[in-house]
Order: sequence, then C-alpha cells, then structure tokens
Amino acid sequence: MSKTEDIIENEILKHTNISKEELERKIQEKIEEFGGIIKREAALIVLAKELGIPIPRENFSQQLSALRIKDLAVGFRGIDVEGIVISRQPLLKSSAGKEYLRFALADENDAIWVIAWGEKALELDPQLKIGQKILLSRASVRKYRDKKEIVLDKNSTIRMLENIDTSTIMELSRKLGFPLTLVEVVKSFSDDTGITLYGYNNECRPSAVRVLSKDPRLKISEGDTLLLSNCTINTFDNYSQVTCRPSSYLQKLDKKQTCFERDMEELFISGILLGYEVFSREGGKIYLLTNTGVKSIVFFRDELLAEASNLILRGTLVWGYRKIDDALREIAYTKLEGGEQIFPAFERNKRFLEVEGFIETRANIVSIDLNRKCRGAYNLFSIYVTLDDGTSTIKFLSNSSKILHEVFSMSQEELCDYTNDVIEEIIAYRQDELGGEEATIRGYISRRQRVSFLVEISPTV
Repeated sequence: MSKTEDIIENEILKHTNISKEELERKIQEKIEEFGGIIKREAALIVLAKELGIPIPRENFSQQLSALRIKDLAVGFRGIDVEGIVISRQPLLKSSAGKEYLRFALADENDAIWVIAWGEKALELDPQLKIGQKILLSRASVRKYRDKKEIVLDKNSTIRMLENIDTSTIMELSRKLGFPLTLVEVVKSFSDDTGITLYGYNNECRPSAVRVLSKDPRLKISEGDTLLLSNCTINTFDNYSQVTCRPSSYLQKLDKKQTCFERDMEELFISGILLGYEVFSREGGKIYLLTNTGVKSIVFFRDELLAEASNLILRGTLVWGYRKIDDALREIAYTKLEGGEQIFPAFERNKRFLEVEGFIETRANIVSIDLNRKCRGAYNLFSIYVTLDDGTSTIKFLSNSSKILHEVFSMSQEELCDYTNDVIEEIIAYRQDELGGEEATIRGYISRRQRVSFLVEISPTV
C-alpha cells in the first residue's frame, strides 16, 4: 500500500463507521464500477469525495489529493485534477452559438483535453495561459469522440498555482504530442483573411507563420515573441512554415529570444527586380539582382507573379522562400515587399563580352518572341529579343509595356484580345520587319542566367 492510500484510508475510517473489511469491499466495487481501469488509490480518492470526507492537503503533498490523469475514467464526477496547461484554443462558439474553451492539461506522463462551457469559458479565457500549473476542482470526465475529456461546469473551480518555464513546457508538449512552437516576429503583413508573420522559431531558424484569423484582439508587433499552439508545422531545409487556423492560439511571451543577432537575410532575399518569365502552367520565375549576382526564384502562383510585374526595376524583398540545392522557390506564405524605383547608371559603348551589369550600346536584332498568359484578372507577358553586337549573341527578357509596343506594335490591354494564331502571325510579321535591323538598347548583361534583361530598345525601323 502506498503512502497516499494509507493516508486516505485512515481518513475514511476515522470519519465514518465503515469497517476496514467493508471499506476494502467498497474499494473493489468502485474499481469494478469503472471496468477495472482505475487503481486502488484512485478508487479511494473517489470514495472519499463521495462520502464527503475532506482530504487534508496540509498533511501531504498537494498532488496526493488530486487524481493523476492516467487514473481518470469516464463517469468520474466531482473530482480534483492537477496539471499543467500545455495547449489551448481561443474562446470559440458552437454551432448553437454557445461559447466554449478547450485546453490540454498534462502531468509528467499523460495529457487530456478539458472543456469549459458558457460562463465558465468566459471566466477562464482571459486568465488561462499555456505554461500555468493549475488545480481543477469538482470536474467530471466524459467520453468525446472515443476519448476521455474533462468537463468543467458552473460549479467547477480552477486555481492557478504557478507558472512553468517555457523550455520545460516546450519539451513536455513535444513528449505528449501537443507540439508548440515559438516565433520571434521580425516582419508582419495583414490582409483581408489574416496575418502573415516572418521571424525566427525556438531553434532560431527562419519561420513563416500564416494566422488565418482577423481577431481584433490579436495585436502583434514586430519584436514580439509568440507561443503558438494547435498550429500545423512544415519544415524545409532552410525555413519552417506554420499554419495557424481559427482553432489555434497565439500567446505573447514577456521573455525575448536573441535570434535578432542572426543574419536577417535568412528571412528574405533582397535585390532589384529585373524581370519575370511566365510558365504555360500556373506561375513563373522572377529574377532579382542581389549583392551576389542575379538569382532566380520560382513562383507557383500567378497572383504572386502579377505582384512582381508591378515591381520591375524597384528594390524588392521576397519574404519566405524554400531552398532546394541551388534552386529557390516560393513557399505557401511568400510575400513581396516593394521599395523605391531604381534608376541604374548604364555603361556606354561597351561590348556584350566586356560587361556584366547595366549597359547602353547598339546591336542587331536576331529574333523576337512573346509568351503571354491571360487568366482571369492576370494579364502577364514575357518578351524575348535576341541581339548580336558582333562579339556575342544574347537573349534578352523584358516585361515592359513600352517595349511590347516598340517590338510588337500592340498595347498590354490588347494582348488578351487576340487568339494564339493571331499572336503568332504578329510575331512572324514583326520578325520579318525587325530581323537584322540595328537597335539602340539599354539592359543588364547577366553571365549566370540563361537570359539578360532589356530595359529599353529603339529599333531603327
């Protein structure tokens, strides 16, 4: 017999006329009542409560008068349970319009969901935090979706005991299958459906978080450290991607991380947006002139490519990206942030082979081509002009509506008015007119990409 059992048994015998033999019979009956899944100690605690016998907490540790989570069984009523809040949801409403609050309670080995309804949920919501050690009193246990769940009603009480440090909570939640993550916010974007955050997680790895909620109570500032509960986490080689839905919970922490000391460019790629190419399928590829040369990033959404089309020759930050070997790709929560317009200085009278950078020179037009994408609200196009200056033949890319008019004699608005056959005829006609002709050009010569970038062209024809 454990010390706990001995203390409780003595209390029952002291406060009742029950004999030791009769008490033992009642203990076995109580165990059988719950299908044999509870231990003798749990049965004694339940009996003591049913008999109205207070268990003197001052005589032994606080845990001994509260049931362990593994001892809970469906049908328990009026019980005390002590544990640590390792996960929670925000205050939500049922389909019937009634408020409820769910949170996960854990001891060192087990965890269980707890639900509070109505006024009790409204009472708990502002004070219940992840990481708090609490004592539930007069609670019940029911079955919900084939699992045990603690229910708090209007007669139940909750007492806040102490706060547990974040690292302990993170480890306990991971062990018990309720993973939490931290994010130290560096940048935030808000739109009609939620908030996108970029920062560092608890391992100081770059992280993008999409919060699918417009809760006006959710005030997030750059520099905040957030504890995220009930969110979905996907981890790539260089970035973690987190999705927080309306049932997820975000909790601000007073303690700050030190990840701001890391290189901020782990979170974004910055440079001058030189141009983009459209794919026949959804998406395309953008080209950024960075401090280390021209880099390409594959986008899988036309929506993002359309945003990029408005940032040509502007300083641009691409927040959130995935690195696979040497290739860069967008993630689900990639965002573009545009800066100032760039007015480059062009080197004059240089040959293609002499320069990697912005150049102004004359060259002969070898060939022209045009790819377009007309889908819904998006009117996207890529112009290709192959030029030869006598030292080298280079294929240039442009997305300029002015160059579209100069080369193909059509406006951007007209692009989607024509069929593919008509477009092919226009390309062939203009090829016959411009092929072999000299033009003055301004552009950027890239040695690392398969295309260079055309800023201006003035054919002699």
